[in-house]
Amino acid sequence: MSITFTAKEEFLTFHDPMQDGKLIDRKTEIRMDPLTGETSRIIFDPGAPFTSTDYSELAKETDGGKCPFCPENVHSFTPKFPNDLIEDGRLIQGEAVLFPNLFPYSKHNAVVRMCDQHYVKLDEFTAPVIANSFSAAHNYLNKVIAQDPETAYASINWNYLPPSGGSILHPHIHVLASEMPTNYQLTTLAFSEQFHMETGSNYYDSLIESEREIDERFIATVGSIDWIHAFAPKSHTDFIGILDASSLDELDDTNWQDLANSLTRFFLYFKSIGIASFNLGLFIPITKNKADRVHVRIVPRLTIGVLQTSDMNVFNFLHGEPLCMKVPEQTTKEVVGYLKK
Repeated sequence: MSITFTAKEEFLTFHDPMQDGKLIDRKTEIRMDPLTGETSRIIFDPGAPFTSTDYSELAKETDGGKCPFCPENVHSFTPKFPNDLIEDGRLIQGEAVLFPNLFPYSKHNAVVRMCDQHYVKLDEFTAPVIANSFSAAHNYLNKVIAQDPETAYASINWNYLPPSGGSILHPHIHVLASEMPTNYQLTTLAFSEQFHMETGSNYYDSLIESEREIDERFIATVGSIDWIHAFAPKSHTDFIGILDASSLDELDDTNWQDLANSLTRFFLYFKSIGIASFNLGLFIPITKNKADRVHVRIVPRLTIGVLQTSDMNVFNFLHGEPLCMKVPEQTTKEVVGYLKK
């Protein structure tokens, strides 16, 4: 078993009213994920630019006394952990404040309020703020593991701005841990273990090696993180960062600094193409596994056109089939300059 990149082209033939009724063949490309075999579709890009929303007015309506994460409220409006997990109930690290999620997604679920500023535009995020927030999340996970050794899966997750599903404008991230995996964690672990069993190699190492050789979707190495664009993307762009750590206890502040430096550069690229919102998932094996690796994925979220149509539809949710209007190899060429600064 080796890394293979499989794609199939399909064509729909029709008379195009935008080209005076000319008979054309329009392509859809179906790509298979090289690890799981799951498919995604590269669909026709009409060429209309993405347009981002400025939330400055909404920020004025929701900041200060109306926001539970603003400085005047965060220490009184947010819940506390039991003292045997975190002394005084909240973990405070610089401007980052970590506390329980009122409506948890998992057995262990903390929220990290990242900074004092209520509305932070993409190009306003600084590496120190991001690195400190992920470091606080890391410290929480260490406390969880010490208290609950049954915990087997962990992730750090970021929904930024309303299109991403973020319900509060103020920047924050979610930290999840449980003995139960998400579908993504279960699937990727099962296939990476199968890959290791059949080849004796780590899938993520092999993927980076293959992408370096092909040189079509390899973006850059930023310190301890190798960045590529996904061959079968989960959205219009899909950046994957593979860290040099195999488990939670191998992570350190250098990793968080490298991640923060990377993200500030990706944010500048997003701004340049009209993207203001994103989802990020950082997946962390609790115990060292030769088949697994800490890795992160970041995908844009957006609304389309005057109707502000969601970028997610029946294909994404019920078919489990992501759609992508941007060709990954072209996106890679565009973003390389941002990461290699």
